[in-house]
Amino acid sequence: MITITILGIDPYLLRDVSKDLTSKLAELYEVEEDDINFFAPEGLLAHNGVEQNTWNIIVRVHAPLKVQVLQEDAAEVIHNYIMNLCVQSAIEFYYYHEDDRYEFINENSERYMTEDNSNYVETDDEDEGDEENEEESKDEDIYLGNAFADFDKRMGNE
Repeated sequence: MITITILGIDPYLLRDVSKDLTSKLAELYEVEEDDINFFAPEGLLAHNGVEQNTWNIIVRVHAPLKVQVLQEDAAEVIHNYIMNLCVQSAIEFYYYHEDDRYEFINENSERYMTEDNSNYVETDDEDEGDEENEEESKDEDIYLGNAFADFDKRMGNE
């Protein structure tokens, strides 16, 4: 049994990851597709108090020692898929020695998101919409009268 745990992704993405990688990994490891499972806990990956989900992904591969010789190929297969899901990634293999950890660092980006390097992008549509809403609310007067005046007249309450 081979279990791939992915930390730092939306667990609902795991369905697609599993669907796309199961057959590739089963072929590489020469096992049945039923022998491969994926797990993504619903949680928060954080570094120094800042959320890292979808910025950093950590993949943990738990596999029998007999497939250790295929580790580099497995890392390449997994990395080629997950690089579209994140900015930074690390893959760890557990049968486990320190040399069994692979990192893929994007040299064009910071290693971790911080409060100083987080970018929040607003589109032109959002900017215009906010200004329009502010102008509309300034032009509208709040009705302070009796909204039920006609009803009150018909009911004889006036």
